[in-house]
Amino acid sequence: MSDTQFGGKHKALSEVPAPTAKPWVRRTVAFISTLIMITTAAGGGVVYKLNALDKNIQVIDTQDLNTPGTSPTPVAPSDTSAINFLIMGSDSRSGQGAGFGNASGARSDTTLIVHIYEGRKKAVAISIPRDSLVTIPKCTGLNGNPVGPWTTKFNAAFAIGGPVCTIKTIQSTTGLHIDKFVVVDFNAFKAIVDAIGGVTVCFTTPVYDPVVPGRGGSGLNLPAGFSTLTGKQALAVVRARETLGDGSDLGRIQRQHEFLSSMIRGIEQQGVLTNPALLYQILTTVTSSISTSQDLASVQALEDFALSLVSLKPANIAFTTTPYELLGDGNVHWIAKTQRMWDAVKAEEPWPPVSDATPTPMPSGSASPTPTETPTPGLITPPSSVKVIVLNGTATSGLAQKVASQLRKRGFIVTSTGNAKTQVALTEVRYNARFKAGADTLAYSAQSTSKFVDSTLTTSLVLVVGADWTTARKVVIGEQNPTDGITNAGSTQCSEGNNRIKIK
Repeated sequence: MSDTQFGGKHKALSEVPAPTAKPWVRRTVAFISTLIMITTAAGGGVVYKLNALDKNIQVIDTQDLNTPGTSPTPVAPSDTSAINFLIMGSDSRSGQGAGFGNASGARSDTTLIVHIYEGRKKAVAISIPRDSLVTIPKCTGLNGNPVGPWTTKFNAAFAIGGPVCTIKTIQSTTGLHIDKFVVVDFNAFKAIVDAIGGVTVCFTTPVYDPVVPGRGGSGLNLPAGFSTLTGKQALAVVRARETLGDGSDLGRIQRQHEFLSSMIRGIEQQGVLTNPALLYQILTTVTSSISTSQDLASVQALEDFALSLVSLKPANIAFTTTPYELLGDGNVHWIAKTQRMWDAVKAEEPWPPVSDATPTPMPSGSASPTPTETPTPGLITPPSSVKVIVLNGTATSGLAQKVASQLRKRGFIVTSTGNAKTQVALTEVRYNARFKAGADTLAYSAQSTSKFVDSTLTTSLVLVVGADWTTARKVVIGEQNPTDGITNAGSTQCSEGNNRIKIK
């Protein structure tokens, strides 16, 4: 590929005019070059080690993409030009051990098209559901024989023809040109998370998902609220499907968006893109676990690309999924809005459109809309995820049933009522420590400041109604799934757990 650029035929690199670099780009490159020279002088084996690391990256032959008519016309890139970067997550289990399944081969159930807008200060990452019904063009199969075209689920492209077939499918169905790509396997994902000191995530309910031989399981055991995950835990969070949330692939995609948003914020907080030494350290840990085209197949090339994104802030990165509808045939069907999204990306227009995010004016004479309710500060678990046993801790007959009725109207799940063994002056909330986030929600509604950890409890919380009881007040949880399926990397979203707990 010395005389071609990935995705289409071009002049040799030496014939392409060099773009005019901005001052900060030149300073950054100069700093990196100086750093490399100093390091090389300090250790005679550094250059050898750099070359060895570059050889660890698996280079994917992309000649099949140069077939005339199979690829949209690319544009010569610069340090700030718009770019479509494809990320494919490979589920190869090689050397993973327990908790990751035993499937042979490799599939890509995670596919993200990251469109970085001109200037590289804004981006939108679009997930393609694995079950999207698409037409896969003629590809070269993994056995070297031609396959297709045929209409089937999107992830069949990777399973049958690998990354190149996936790229051809994306380019033919969306009209987008993929400028750069990388295939990230389990090891690379874990290494990145560990290299930045873990990623902090938030769950609205606890997660307990043990590994059961022959049946699966992610091995997760996390409380509601915030947890900082190791690489292995993070991989389980983004891979788990049946055991978390609603059990669907679409639900898993939303959780992946929430995780990646947290990860991006962590990368910014660690200053990875403004610390070439740290960035280099991270890149060197993943060289044996990624695959890409020749133009990214070196630590220096990966570092240069990452540094070109230094002005891209989390608040300007949006995650979304291709607009779709489900028709009951097991496939995800793209709709007219899907094509409008691809057209917007090609035209460098924002997605979602600004008009979609702007409230429609009310017709003259119409009633005023209901004002948006302000979320209750500090609460992440909705009442609908909180199970409560209500006990009457007073001498007032029937109070437990009255309180239970009030809590149900506020959305809580009341599992039973009864009388407490002793009377109390102040209303109490008792809970297992893993359900603290739910206890906070219940305590707020009950207007109680008396909260006690009780390790004998399992999934249900206990509300002991005291003489101070007035009423159950309304709880408003902040929006966890933003309008139009957009997750903004600059804000914290909490994922849904499975609300199970280990019983000792």
